Amino acid sequence: MSHAIFHNITRAFQLLVNRHLQWIYRITSAYPRRVVGVALFLLIPAIAVIATTRFEADIFKLFPAQQGPLRLFLDSLEWTGSAKEVYFLLEGEPALLPGEAENLATRLRALQVDGRNAFRKVNYRVYDTSEAASFAEFIGYAVGNPQLFLDPAAAGDYAARFERPALDRALARARTELASQAGMGMRDIIAADPLYLREFILPRLKKGSQALALDPSSPYFLSRDGRVLIMIAEPAQPVQNMAFARKLVAGINEIRRGARVKVSCAGAHLSAVIDEQVMKQNIIACVVSSLFVVLGLFYLTYRRVLPTLLIPLILFYGVVLALGSAGLFLSSISIISFAFTALIIGLGTDYSIHLYDRFYTERSAGRETGEALRLAMVETGHGVFTAATTTALPFLALTVSDVRALFELGLLVGLGVIFSLYATFFFLPPLLLFAEQRFPAASYRPLPRFGLGWVWETCVQRSRRLVAASVLLICLLLIAACFIGFEGELKNLQPRHSEAFLTQEKIEKHLSLSPKQMLVALTGRSPVEVMEQGGRVEKLLAGYQRRGEIVSWSSLGQVLNDRTTQGEVLTSLNRALAAQQPAQAVQGALRENGFAPEAFEPFLAGLAGLLLAQPVDMAAGIERLGRSPLRGVSDRHLVRDSGGYHLLVFINYRGAEFPQQSFLRELAAIDLAARATSADLVSGQLSSAVKKSFFWGFVLGGAMVLFLLLSHFSTLRDIWYALFPVVGGVIAMLGLMVLTGMRLNFMNAMVLVTILGMGSDYGMHIVHRVTAAGADERRDQFVQSGRAILLSALTTIAGFGSLAFTDYGAMSSIGWATNYGVAATALFALVTLPAVICLKLRA
Repeated sequence: MSHAIFHNITRAFQLLVNRHLQWIYRITSAYPRRVVGVALFLLIPAIAVIATTRFEADIFKLFPAQQGPLRLFLDSLEWTGSAKEVYFLLEGEPALLPGEAENLATRLRALQVDGRNAFRKVNYRVYDTSEAASFAEFIGYAVGNPQLFLDPAAAGDYAARFERPALDRALARARTELASQAGMGMRDIIAADPLYLREFILPRLKKGSQALALDPSSPYFLSRDGRVLIMIAEPAQPVQNMAFARKLVAGINEIRRGARVKVSCAGAHLSAVIDEQVMKQNIIACVVSSLFVVLGLFYLTYRRVLPTLLIPLILFYGVVLALGSAGLFLSSISIISFAFTALIIGLGTDYSIHLYDRFYTERSAGRETGEALRLAMVETGHGVFTAATTTALPFLALTVSDVRALFELGLLVGLGVIFSLYATFFFLPPLLLFAEQRFPAASYRPLPRFGLGWVWETCVQRSRRLVAASVLLICLLLIAACFIGFEGELKNLQPRHSEAFLTQEKIEKHLSLSPKQMLVALTGRSPVEVMEQGGRVEKLLAGYQRRGEIVSWSSLGQVLNDRTTQGEVLTSLNRALAAQQPAQAVQGALRENGFAPEAFEPFLAGLAGLLLAQPVDMAAGIERLGRSPLRGVSDRHLVRDSGGYHLLVFINYRGAEFPQQSFLRELAAIDLAARATSADLVSGQLSSAVKKSFFWGFVLGGAMVLFLLLSHFSTLRDIWYALFPVVGGVIAMLGLMVLTGMRLNFMNAMVLVTILGMGSDYGMHIVHRVTAAGADERRDQFVQSGRAILLSALTTIAGFGSLAFTDYGAMSSIGWATNYGVAATALFALVTLPAVICLKLRA
């Protein structure tokens, strides 16, 4: 009963496809000009949609970012301004760096784009010299309120500065600096702090403001080895304004010419422009080169100019209609997703190859044009139709994914395959009819066999050995495939030789505090609330640091003391200064060293109240710090938006020795609303999202392929024959990736979908075509279908596998994975599958 139902369904579906193909054959033969005209007319709205579609290079927009570590990572870029900044790295002799930095900063401040300043601010110093008065005012406040800023461990040294020998040394130093050329710039600072008490406070503040490992003794953003200086600039327009970004990059390139030190750049604006340019160049180069290879293969095989020239039209038609249709659903398309349209060059050519090869074979066998075209369109077309749908549907199944990368990939390639199929169906018959009428005397010579006749004979004679060798090879590669890993490092997917990428690597090498960093965000309604939460997190982190599981951490609590710590500092100072009168001692020392005490009244007034001082309200300290030139300390660690106050704690760690999951559980025990992000956590989130979406897409796509094969073939044996090459191809692809040191990543995992749809085509064409009863006829059928499969595999490798040679890590991995998978699938379809068929026939 069930077998009869299955047979009836299969028969009905085959009949439906056959009628559809008969209809296409009739209208393309009877009304060729109308068909071509209507098809070309559809290009107009597609091109209009493409003209309004934006292509972007931001890799993070390819993944779901509504929540989790990636959401916090993107929020932190916005909060801290890192997403808006441009970084300039100056490398050279230490003596040249400050002067060259000043020259570069001057030119950057003067740079204009469209008549307006290109940068809002440019900074390469701990504080801007133009804010000297404000800086001096803050120094006066800080040294007058040491309980708020002083490390409790430094309280003794702070008090020792008021002993007479130390007073005289400090004032002698002040007199020397005032007499120097830099004295004018130091006058206000020395008036605010003649004893250099700031030396106990500023290092702590500088450390808190820096996300990089800088020289604490330098006034510049200078590396500890003194050979690299970093400059941070904020462009006037956001990175989304690509016209501004392109002009900005052009201006930067002009400005840094002639510098005596090497100047390299990184940042969102440069990445957007440079990465976009690199990707476009790579994609265009691959598309153009692969198109020439595809056309060359087609022409050398069939020696026909018009069918060869038709291929670019079919490919152009498929890509344009795919992009135009996708543009109806998407306001922007990732340029990485667009790279997958290179796959259409290989797949779109396949259908022309199979149909034209059958037409050519029948014409060379002496059949009339109409009959040869009917056999190609209806009989071979049935296999082509099933092959195209088994390729397109697994891709379209990916549109159920909430991962934008998979959604765009599935939509673009799935639609591209379908439109290329129908472009072939609608354009090829009119062209062949025109060619036959225009060149009626054209001869059809036997086509090259590419050694496939010898392959068939070898399969007939040595089928057992070939099957055994193939099974052994698949088993060995299956063992290797079990060791496949996943590449979660997003930076490895970027252009490996772009300036932005190399500059970022230099920053990590020379200026990174540690190989990895985690960010913890605590949210509350007031600064005091989040600072209290931060204090509990700091105690937790202190334990991790003692055990050597983290390198260090940075938080606002390491810069500003809470009320308890302020009390400890005041107790230590009162104990050390109880027998002294600091204000009177300093006033006498000033007179004896030739200074007028009146010039230091604010400083002396602060000292007079030191012994009676009380803890300072932390909110007031934060507000005062935020108005100072050292506002970077508070800006980096405390952010306010519509959601409240966010305290950011930066944790520096080396790698696996930091038990992140254990820390996250302890963090949740302190504050359930606390969020955390790191490169490892983001990678884990993206891996989970991609794997989940890919799994369901693979399952849905596989189910669709199986249904189509069930509807095409009447026996399970034929279905297994069709699926065997793709199973072997996937195993071989994963095994070869392991043996060549590759791993799966967010992008090349999508090649598995490609192999699933395309690989089943190869086996299906062999099973569909090689059905004759006679041995010689079976061999001829294998040669004809095998030739088309071989050319299809070569054109796919030329079209999509050429991405292997790009500089973009993501696309390169896609190209190599495609080459491995397609080559292995073709090998199993052209060698192992015929051997299995011959073995079965012999049995």
